[in-house]
Amino acid sequence: MNLTELEKDVIVAIAENQYADRPGDPVWSFAISYHTKITKPEQMGGVVSSLIKKGLVECSGGDKDAAIELTDAGIKIYHGLKGDQA
Repeated sequence: MNLTELEKDVIVAIAENQYADRPGDPVWSFAISYHTKITKPEQMGGVVSSLIKKGLVECSGGDKDAAIELTDAGIKIYHGLKGDQA
């Protein structure tokens, strides 16, 4: 699967977020932007939408309670990006 550098950046930011105990845990969407190279909210929305279409992330809630998490496929991609054998 082809991923952009920003998509990879967001996957890693979700998996390694301070609010997650492990890569598949949901985290607040606002916390993701602090750990990426993305500076514009609309750009983050585009990247997340692309990751949803690729089946790598899921979102729930809304506004301040919005959460995002990696799917099983997203977790597998994360481990591949990190060079893990999981």
